[in-house]
Amino acid sequence: MPTVSVIIPVFNGACYLREALDSVFFQTYHDYEIICVDDGSTDGSPAILGEYGERVTIIRQTNAGQGAARNAGARLAVGVYVAFLDQDDRWYPHKLERQVAAMRANHDAVLVHCNSDRMDEAGNLLQVGATLAEYPKALESPLGRLIGDGLILPSAMLVRRDVLENVGGFDPNLSGFEDFDLSVKLRMKGRFVFLEESGMCRRVHSDGFSRSGGQVVVRSRERFLLRMKGLYAGDRSKQTLISAMLAECYSDWGMHEARAGNRKEGLRMLLRSLRHNPRKFRTYSRLLRSCL
Repeated sequence: MPTVSVIIPVFNGACYLREALDSVFFQTYHDYEIICVDDGSTDGSPAILGEYGERVTIIRQTNAGQGAARNAGARLAVGVYVAFLDQDDRWYPHKLERQVAAMRANHDAVLVHCNSDRMDEAGNLLQVGATLAEYPKALESPLGRLIGDGLILPSAMLVRRDVLENVGGFDPNLSGFEDFDLSVKLRMKGRFVFLEESGMCRRVHSDGFSRSGGQVVVRSRERFLLRMKGLYAGDRSKQTLISAMLAECYSDWGMHEARAGNRKEGLRMLLRSLRHNPRKFRTYSRLLRSCL
């Protein structure tokens, strides 16, 4: 039985898929299995996966989104640990070796994540140590203060499989907030360990796994914040922060609806925003503009 189950969600990722897969095969740590979940690809991704033969386990499903694809892979996983890799990212050779060692040295840890570099679409390095550089600003943001952490990239994670199963994995109904949601659920189960050495490189471009429309994203934002509201029901400071974030969410939602010509729905959302934060000047400005 492999120690690590590597899960790669795939959706029309033919441009970068080989690079991602090869970065797993180039690992200095070899006790792993690879599970690729083809989430309804219509490009050459299935053919590329087929080139790897028995070295890769392939799951095929109709398009359900990145969170659902990761969950499908996790359900089939047999490793003690689970590592996720996005189809357009790549790992550095020592990534798994360093993380497995850290996990074994910290028995109370449920997740080990690592620093990351950034590259452009062509694979040119843009920034070294991007996660660590961005951490202070991310931690000071409303979202960072809410979840108590900066950005934790899925491709940088190594998580205990039993804990991942216990928290229910990723919420497939969230688009853009599923990573933060999982981090909150995992942190309630144990400690996180961060490795300052970059273990991966994240590709920054405009055509990732999925680019949902504004309506999908804003609904996911609301769903995530309402869940956090219930989760932190007894924490007054968190409740204040969540109310402010919901006000921002509904304000953006209302403006989106107004610009789309849905004036009545836009007004409803803007008024909902003011109920959460009646002192937000920008919402009054938006309300006035939508009325005009």
